[in-house]
Amino acid sequence: FLDAYDSIRRDSYPAVVRSLALAARSLPEPQPRELLQQLCAQVQGGARPQLAQLLAVRSLFSGSLLALNRLRVDHARALSQVLFLTPHLPAFFLRHRLRSHVLEIRHLDRALLRLGLGQLSEEELRAACYLRGLNSTHLGRAECRAWLEQWLGLSCELQASEASLLAHSMVLLSLNYSR
Repeated sequence: FLDAYDSIRRDSYPAVVRSLALAARSLPEPQPRELLQQLCAQVQGGARPQLAQLLAVRSLFSGSLLALNRLRVDHARALSQVLFLTPHLPAFFLRHRLRSHVLEIRHLDRALLRLGLGQLSEEELRAACYLRGLNSTHLGRAECRAWLEQWLGLSCELQASEASLLAHSMVLLSLNYSR
């Protein structure tokens, strides 16, 4: 069932990356805009982004067109499908639910960091990855742990106002991981 649900979630990944690339064109600041456009092009080309690349564009996700409360409706719907939320809500509720769920994951990340990844069983490690967008059913324990360490490095660095970057990172960090 996890593979079937992940297939549904993965169907929305290209729409999220396309929407992100489209929104990047409208951003006013040239340097971060170009970094985000390069990041989207790399992911669309099959590459995996580095943590430093994601952190370099973090300012774009808090007050601009990319903040969760300002995303275009189709963009918010695609992100909702990544989180297994119903996309058939009015825009206000859709954005509110997205923010609420992403911030809940952020709180879980902070608790997980305090607990330590070494305390997790293999099943808990896989479930943690799956919740954050990575289909871990065909990955080894070491791969799951490495991916989750990267995720926690990003999540625990971000502020609540940057929740949109965390939501997008569910796609950006997972899309090409199994390749």
